[in-house]
Amino acid sequence: MSKKGHHKECKFCKIMFRCDANSNKVTCSTECMLAHREIKKLKVNCSQCGKLFISPKTRVRIFCSYKCFKKNGGPQRAGFAAMEKIEMYGRKKDANHNEIVDALTKAGAYVIDMSHVGKGFPDLIVGFQKMTILMEIKNPKTSYGKKGLNKNQLQWKENWTGGAYCVVDSIDSALRMIGVVK
Repeated sequence: MSKKGHHKECKFCKIMFRCDANSNKVTCSTECMLAHREIKKLKVNCSQCGKLFISPKTRVRIFCSYKCFKKNGGPQRAGFAAMEKIEMYGRKKDANHNEIVDALTKAGAYVIDMSHVGKGFPDLIVGFQKMTILMEIKNPKTSYGKKGLNKNQLQWKENWTGGAYCVVDSIDSALRMIGVVK
């Protein structure tokens, strides 16, 4: 059986799903996993409006909504530096990001920069000669880049069932992926 042709039964909904033969996935989708996992919750009063709301224990929130968060000063307020860091996790561009985008554009590719999305989503959507490739950029000159994909990126990649996905670390590797360089 081919590596991509392995089937497993979802731990929760019992639907058969396709995955790699060596995959440790136990659910058919992220949505299924999130819908069925037990999350300890806390009842919290919103710091802005006082409304009682449920907050997951894993990431305690003090505001019931983004609207209340913004009314209370938002990320610019000094007391929210930690919250701002949480929101920005995974959204920094690698040092080689712009040069790779420039090289792909000069080669005739249509490039959409998605690095601001975070949460494991690839850095670029690249269209070239009727093909679409999702590219994650890594910088091999940093210890973070040498480690490869982080937890969010690995989970996103594992759940991706669409077209081509690749990790690039240089202009040459990016141009090789679209077939401009052999």
